Amino acid sequence: MNFNMSLPGLEAFRIKKTVENGGVFQLHVELDAKPHRCPVCNVLTKKVHDYRTQKIQHSKLFVRETLIFYRKRRYKCEQPNCEKRFYENNSLVERYQRQSKELKQAIALELIHGKNFKSVASRFNISSTTVMRRFDEVGSSFLKETKELPSVIAIDEYKGDSDGEKYQTIIADPVDRKPLEILPDRKKETVETYLKEHGQRVEVVVMDMSPATLIRSLMNEFVIPIENVVPHNHWSGKNCPKNLLYQFGRFQDQFMDSTPPDIKSIYTNRK
Repeated sequence: MNFNMSLPGLEAFRIKKTVENGGVFQLHVELDAKPHRCPVCNVLTKKVHDYRTQKIQHSKLFVRETLIFYRKRRYKCEQPNCEKRFYENNSLVERYQRQSKELKQAIALELIHGKNFKSVASRFNISSTTVMRRFDEVGSSFLKETKELPSVIAIDEYKGDSDGEKYQTIIADPVDRKPLEILPDRKKETVETYLKEHGQRVEVVVMDMSPATLIRSLMNEFVIPIENVVPHNHWSGKNCPKNLLYQFGRFQDQFMDSTPPDIKSIYTNRK
């Protein structure tokens, strides 16, 4: 029996069967056969070589976790000197992926709205590592090359897996609430090098992830006064950094007490 209901991401598919198994909603779908153009010789072919069923994780339907079993065709080019075998085109899932495009878009929306990796992974029943990879994909699609940073920037770290590094650094615009750059690690030298190249206009730094040595280095490089080094709470209203926020004024005083007098005068006298 075929179902003709229109479901997100499945508009082009025929739903052959639906099954509920242990609270998981399962859809068995396929596309109508149609001529496909060979990716090698560019000749149309109607010949179906075989079928394979691919299990795909999809966004929730009817408030249930959803799996799609996609019976996909593999075509064979009919040209004697080609005979290339290739899968049909589809709008459901990208090549080599196990999550549908619809699910990946839903994850991206959650990340854009500030959800953390763990909560997003729990919501969609996927691993935190998968969510991190999706974050990198979303970030790279939104980021444009930043030649010059704005006067106010936020610097934070997040747990990822870029080039074997456990943590990466994200530089954002807290005023317009948009990411500006993702650095491959959270090392002091990496952040310093990037800011020396792009941070000539920086006057205010919002940060809570870096040691005092990096804060002092940034203040010295860009002649930033101590009152312009503020916690995330200053812009976001969040209780962040939780362990430091209630005594941030004391932190500033202790920081300045440990700063050499000749450098301290630069921090405090900037106009």
